[in-house]
Amino acid sequence: MFQSVLDFLSSAYVEIVILALLLVYFFKQRREPRLMASGIRLVRTIIIVIIFAYFTFIWASTVEPSLRNLSVFGMFLVNLIFLYHLILGRLERPYRDALDGLTQEPKKPDILREVWQTGKRFYYLRYSMGSLFSGVNPIHFLSNIANDRVRDDIKDTLRRLGVEKKLISLSLMVGFMKSRLAADGSLPADFKEVMGKTLDDLEKHPWLEEQVNEFLRLATESPEDLHFPEWMAAFEQNATGKT
Repeated sequence: MFQSVLDFLSSAYVEIVILALLLVYFFKQRREPRLMASGIRLVRTIIIVIIFAYFTFIWASTVEPSLRNLSVFGMFLVNLIFLYHLILGRLERPYRDALDGLTQEPKKPDILREVWQTGKRFYYLRYSMGSLFSGVNPIHFLSNIANDRVRDDIKDTLRRLGVEKKLISLSLMVGFMKSRLAADGSLPADFKEVMGKTLDDLEKHPWLEEQVNEFLRLATESPEDLHFPEWMAAFEQNATGKT
């Protein structure tokens, strides 16, 4: 069984057909709007095709059996690398969907678990080869790097899309304060009741809500405007040529 598979993959024509199928899937995957657009993938694919064409040329132009076999093996390795990147892109799709869902439905109970599961699966595969040469336990290496990257992606997604979708707002801040108020067992009941009403009143005032939302937007998008307003105003004047 294993020998028959090796004989099947040892054919240059089979490798050419496999490459053609992988290319079809690549361009189909490239049309997927949920994946991050990247010119690097296209450049990498062009390089892969050029290397494959080089091995094909050697296979077709030489009569030395060892060189022909080596060329077919090179085709196989190129297809294997190409397949790896296609699988990586396929795993990235549900991860990006989960990140988008985090900003659209942040209160959905299972959304964060979905982000962690799909993110870890994606980064485990992405850094699987690097973990073998990391010099530490590969499982620990993959776990640490996946945790760090997923956490960074969550922060970047909330920062990038949260402001646009008004996710970071006064209502979010008031909800956070109410949850902390309810969870603090050291506070007396009377104080909790008074503070609860204060937070309700705070959320109902339109002008205050507008100002707090603007503050949160600036704090998230351009905190330098809050910390150094005079300097940033001067920089803006210099950039626009105004005096």
